[in-house]
Amino acid sequence: MPERSGKILVMDDEPTILEVTCLLLGRLGYEAVPATTGEEALNKYQRAMVDNAPFDAVILDITVPGGMGAIETIPLLWEVDPGVCAIVTSGLAGDMDENSLLEMGFAGVLKKPYRMYDLREILENSRKY
Repeated sequence: MPERSGKILVMDDEPTILEVTCLLLGRLGYEAVPATTGEEALNKYQRAMVDNAPFDAVILDITVPGGMGAIETIPLLWEVDPGVCAIVTSGLAGDMDENSLLEMGFAGVLKKPYRMYDLREILENSRKY
């Protein structure tokens, strides 16, 4: 039985990760909306705000080759919604450390590969959600 509910925007350039993350979120009781780039995520977030159907949180991949990743996307999301609950995710060891990302204003950091338990925990424990 789902433990939570809410609408989560998920941005990742890897189709398999995007699909599995949305599936896992669905099993946890969330409505997951996929995006493959920061630009697409920003457009979907803006549209949801205009439609008065905002997202409860966003999960953003830190690196998107040829597109906007989390670091480039988050300032634009803050312009749309200063209270956005943004969780950053990465599978690269060379990305910024967790404390730096939290200091930037991200509500949580999710390391790849992650499991359903990790998604549940990050959403339950992120600072803004």
